[in-house]
Amino acid sequence: MISFLISFAQKSKKNLIEGSAFNIGLSYSNPARTEFDKYIAVISDSLNLTTSIIPRTTYGLFMAYTMRNGKSEFEAGGGLSFGTKAQSSDVSNSHSASLSTNTFDIHFGFSNYIAGPLFIGFDLGVISNGGKFEATENPESLFESTPETHNPFKGYVFSVKPKAGFFFPFKPGTYSGFKLNVFYDYGLSKYEFYENDIFQTRLKNYTGAAKSSFKGLGVQAVLVFGGN
Repeated sequence: MISFLISFAQKSKKNLIEGSAFNIGLSYSNPARTEFDKYIAVISDSLNLTTSIIPRTTYGLFMAYTMRNGKSEFEAGGGLSFGTKAQSSDVSNSHSASLSTNTFDIHFGFSNYIAGPLFIGFDLGVISNGGKFEATENPESLFESTPETHNPFKGYVFSVKPKAGFFFPFKPGTYSGFKLNVFYDYGLSKYEFYENDIFQTRLKNYTGAAKSSFKGLGVQAVLVFGGN
């Protein structure tokens, strides 16, 4: 019986995944920036655009370094995402505008494998919001140049990202495999989008909120390359 228990313990230990790994993958999300979206809606109304120019779909590249010890996993990484460019014009095509967005994030995270390949966790980090806004035949009565600022924290929001998913090793007990998870970005602060020079031009005399929240549901598909 003692021999059986020792053998079982050794087998269980061998099945535990330990080591470090490099992660690279793709992400898809639908971010919502409530106050920023309202600002863009005012621009659309001012130009009498026929459709919205708010990008709804975001694709990104994700990279991270992870360390795992059995059921616990620690992560340090970052990602760059781009919103699909949205453009529209008025009925007479005398005015048109386009908007593309991008985000860059740096984060640190922790995950716990609660049952086999299933894990839950969270990331804490900073998300930088940027993009490009263009309006053809830009009417001076509506827009003005944005004051330049050298604030390195322009467009930044602190965030927490709960996540849950599965990790499927290429071989049992190894730290190389495929990871699929869903996540939810939630901004712990709001970012400035109107006063700072995120865009080269801004709407004149805008009286709405100049700082925006940030949140969004997404999914990641990641390849994990273990070093052990």
